[in-house]
Amino acid sequence: MTRSRSHRDRPRRLVRSAAAVVSALGCVVLGTAAVPASAAPPTGRLTGEGWVLSTTDTSKNYSPTFVGNGYLAARVPAAGEGYGSRPIVTQSELAGFYAHPAGQNEQRASLPSWTTLGFGRSGGVYGTGSWSCAFDQLCPAAYGKISGGAFVETSHSGSTVGGYLAGLNTNGRPTVGGTDVIEIRDAPAGKATLAVRYGNASGSPQTIHLGVNGTLQQLTVPSLSSWDDWGVVTVPVTLNAGANTLEVTVAQGDEARVNVDYLALYPDGGQRPTRIAPDTVGTTSDYEQSLDLRTGVLSTSFDWTSPAGDRTSFTYEVNANRADGHLGTVSVKAVPHWSGTATVVDEFDGRGLNHASTSDPRVDGRTATLSQTVVSDGKLVTAGLNSVLRVDDKTVPTEAIAAPGDGSAGQSASFPVHAGQAYRITKYVGVASSVDTDRSLKAASPQRAAADTASRAAKGGYRHALARNDGAWARLWRSGISVPGDATTTARIHASMFYLLASMRAGVTWSASPGGLSSDGYAGHVFWDMETWMYPALLAQFPDIAVGANTYRQKLLPGAEADAAKLSTPTQPIKGAKFPWESALSGTEQTPPCCTTGKSEIHINSDVALAQWQYYETSGDKAWLRDKAWPVLRDIADYWATRAVPDPAGGYDINDVMGPDEYHDNVNNSATTNAGAQASLRIATRAAGILGRTADPAWSKVADGLEIPVDATANIHPEFEGYNGQTVKQADVTLLQYPWGVPMSPGLAQNDLDYYKQRTDPNGPSMTDAIAAINSAALGSPGCTVYTYLRNSADPFLAAPFNQWYETRNGGAFTFTTGEGGYLQEFLYGFTGLRWGTDEITINPFLPPQLPGVDITGVKWHGRTFDLSVGQQATKLTLRSGPPLPVRLAGGGVRKVTPGKALQTPTRHPAGDATQCP
Repeated sequence: MTRSRSHRDRPRRLVRSAAAVVSALGCVVLGTAAVPASAAPPTGRLTGEGWVLSTTDTSKNYSPTFVGNGYLAARVPAAGEGYGSRPIVTQSELAGFYAHPAGQNEQRASLPSWTTLGFGRSGGVYGTGSWSCAFDQLCPAAYGKISGGAFVETSHSGSTVGGYLAGLNTNGRPTVGGTDVIEIRDAPAGKATLAVRYGNASGSPQTIHLGVNGTLQQLTVPSLSSWDDWGVVTVPVTLNAGANTLEVTVAQGDEARVNVDYLALYPDGGQRPTRIAPDTVGTTSDYEQSLDLRTGVLSTSFDWTSPAGDRTSFTYEVNANRADGHLGTVSVKAVPHWSGTATVVDEFDGRGLNHASTSDPRVDGRTATLSQTVVSDGKLVTAGLNSVLRVDDKTVPTEAIAAPGDGSAGQSASFPVHAGQAYRITKYVGVASSVDTDRSLKAASPQRAAADTASRAAKGGYRHALARNDGAWARLWRSGISVPGDATTTARIHASMFYLLASMRAGVTWSASPGGLSSDGYAGHVFWDMETWMYPALLAQFPDIAVGANTYRQKLLPGAEADAAKLSTPTQPIKGAKFPWESALSGTEQTPPCCTTGKSEIHINSDVALAQWQYYETSGDKAWLRDKAWPVLRDIADYWATRAVPDPAGGYDINDVMGPDEYHDNVNNSATTNAGAQASLRIATRAAGILGRTADPAWSKVADGLEIPVDATANIHPEFEGYNGQTVKQADVTLLQYPWGVPMSPGLAQNDLDYYKQRTDPNGPSMTDAIAAINSAALGSPGCTVYTYLRNSADPFLAAPFNQWYETRNGGAFTFTTGEGGYLQEFLYGFTGLRWGTDEITINPFLPPQLPGVDITGVKWHGRTFDLSVGQQATKLTLRSGPPLPVRLAGGGVRKVTPGKALQTPTRHPAGDATQCP
């Protein structure tokens, strides 16, 4: 079916794969949600002590990775450059680049694909050749030129090549402009039959438009029994001799709840063909693709033989430069095994464009410069793109190439080449926008700033740009996490941190969505995923980067205050700020009207407050607390003090909410919501004392009156008032222990873990087991408990070959940086027992026998930098720099650690037999 591009399900609905019914899905428009090829851990080659991930086969168990520098990012397909529609649509993302499409909420827009760089000659140019299908062949829709918000999906069985055209309707709304174009070659002139294989289980006939050589007609397709069934309709058409163009598109008035498997043209009165058109242009051999996590460079090498028989050896390198967030480079070393005139094509590919339009494409042939302006829908943000082309670090004159009308723009150059000689062709791409937070917006327009970046990089040369990038990454990797002797686990850790760092950078204060900068997943909206899952994973070692998530909330506080004011009634005036469940550009609530989460998931306020406080705990920066965090903490406390209502017993209730368990809405006294509100009120009271401010007495009164009930019979925390054992979506009550630190007995804490383990949906998102692992490590749970949680938090969600996370076992958001953040927290806070404090840190190390150890370097606290090495027998803390470090040992006093004299403490282990874990 055509599905919502979201997995934020409505209450009482399961988080499902893309096979779920539209009405069951959440309302946020998402980027393509992939489905794992298998539940097994990813396969691929691993080198460099867990730093280099590679593959030689992209035909199965392959999901393309993305490169990013925290401002600019690009998904890079198996081709090694350019745009691809399968198995995941290629998107190029820019921090803060939001759109406001007519009749919709704010959502992230995507740039044209900036990574396209082709090389070849008249017999075929690799990287820009468009796929075509012959007359009398089955033409898979997945191979066509897809644009306008449509995408390839793989969830339903029975399609011809495993993928099919989807996204023609999202959230029950036709994706007007969603289009797939297929070029047909070798057709005879005259009458023919066009067959369309489709899926439609909407329960009613659906319409789309079908085009032949630009002439459109509406096509109606009947409903089928299920979304795994496929039907075929045929249409008589008249063709030109030779080349023809087929098009599937959504026009105004179409319902379009349709998937399309293939199109096929064949002789009038003849039999429908059975031969499937190949998916390649030319042939490829000796293929290898590698991602070096140390440098963020994706390399793809292969030999390519064009349809005309020319063989060329290629090695592509794609990078979003870490030293300069506004710079991306694509460089190819091409070795033609032929002599003649070569053509290079540098392009911004409009097929990657989403919720935006382009204008003013220009080519300066003398300087080999291509430029283009991109404006998001609703004219919210303007971005400038500028590409400077060089061949062997020299300028080769270029000329503009004809644009296909889809937002693309390009330039080409020609020069003589000799067989066996290597040529280095590089495009330097500068990007800037009107909402940049890391540069002066008064200094230059986006286009001028982009041009300056590209020309400066081209002047310095590719090796210089790459060296600066490598140096910037090397400085970040001074802080690391590894498991000595276990390259597989270490590679997962490195990849998880890489994808977080690829999505955020110091100075860029646009927070990250659950997909980071990998896609427009979750419409690029910011949820609790940042504060609860990703942010703590960055805070320990990269506080200068993590603080950007706090700055994002601080600068958008007026929007949250406005949303709170709208909730006031004469009987219950609401004060303070209500941060949006889904946040984007303006800071106001961006949850679509069809979903109740924007009204109900008010625990987001507490998540924001905790993150603000955690930064103060780790930094000790009182000026920051006073000038930046205090208004947020004050407003959140005011909100909770007025949102809670007195109860007959003399306490306070928080009613009509949805906790982190999104299967249950309109509940009263959600345990986690109440705990977060209570903590937020006490944080604000404490901050007021530190700053010499007057705390509202209502804050303490309400905090003391909020109850977190305990079921005395079962000795557990019921999830909400009236809870009786229903299935929950994800970690909820278990969050009381970590990160909220609610006081409870070890027996109650263990009971909560055991009880909710049996009642949590196994098809829910990937973060639950990470929280269970951290809590179990703190408790010293016996046997295989902790190690099993560790494995379960990763194995079912990993995508080959680049260790990316899916949201669920069935697919969902991809790359799911939320899950990666949860996984990293297991090592940072689970096995170390590290907890922040304003006056000292606490450690309480624990290690299952399956892990030889955990080494963590470059942890920051109050101007100190320290390392932790958790060994099987003992744990060592070494102060690398800064004044003496106060460390509280669990069950003991505070010790001062000085440089040159490490602190050692015993490492705890699980009781019972923990060696025979499945």
